[in-house]
Amino acid sequence: MMIRKTDWQTDKALLTRIRHEVFVDEQAVPLELELDEHDPYCHHWLALVDGQAVGTVRMRNNGSIGRMAVSKAYRNRGIGKALLQAAITYAKDQDWRELKLAAQDHAIDFYAAAGFVAHGDLFMDAGIPHQSMQLLLRKERKLGRDSQSFRPENPAAAVLDLCGQARRTIRIFSHALEADFYAQDELVQTLSAFARIHHQNQLQLLICDESALREQRHPLVALSQRLPSAIPLRVLPRGAKVAIDEYFLIADNSGILTYTTLPADAAWCSYHLPPKVRDYQNRFDHMWEFAETPRYLRKLY
Repeated sequence: MMIRKTDWQTDKALLTRIRHEVFVDEQAVPLELELDEHDPYCHHWLALVDGQAVGTVRMRNNGSIGRMAVSKAYRNRGIGKALLQAAITYAKDQDWRELKLAAQDHAIDFYAAAGFVAHGDLFMDAGIPHQSMQLLLRKERKLGRDSQSFRPENPAAAVLDLCGQARRTIRIFSHALEADFYAQDELVQTLSAFARIHHQNQLQLLICDESALREQRHPLVALSQRLPSAIPLRVLPRGAKVAIDEYFLIADNSGILTYTTLPADAAWCSYHLPPKVRDYQNRFDHMWEFAETPRYLRKLY
């Protein structure tokens, strides 16, 4: 047996034949559901026995594995396991963080043996019960690489992690530098190091309500006073705050965390979402242009 990585353009006929045998002929999956628009952009693998293609699996660039199919006469020979392992090995070589799939109910144990963990309830797809499953390849997320959006269990930890991984730019737009996020000693130390390590690093602080900062010393504001050129702080004028309903942090034109109110139960985050991040960058830059440097803060600290 040999496992060969291929693509849709090269081996469309072989891939289609095997999948048609298994899904359309055996399982009565409608042909229009079995073939889809993702195939030309997927990674595909073929299993060959004595030169004959007898099995296949595909994987999308978002880590979604699917279309696992082995011809009936060649099952129970470890071919499916070899195909799955080839996809997992490729994902590890590419430093992907996680893989996911929807297993037919009879194949749940097969995927569990490879380390996939079931989550959620069974659901129907093409008339067949399926189970969502996930395989975590590494725990940590990497800025500029891991694009999946998620709701962080600890938004303050996500803020610290994004800032800790940033290498060139950090933009913070907040209501009043919320203490739960931005007054952590470790975060202040991280931002201080970021601002000092390279003169081209850019850290901008934009806030809506400076009144809370008049009542008590905020370590990040104090840091801005010590490094005003490296960590500029501006406040939105009163008339510009009416439509504000979301706050955010952007790291390196790639990572983002947004939230609405505190506690931030509506927060979401991604470590690599450039198109979405560009929208937030444009919004930030627009607000920054007409924001004001708070003169009285210089006297406070």
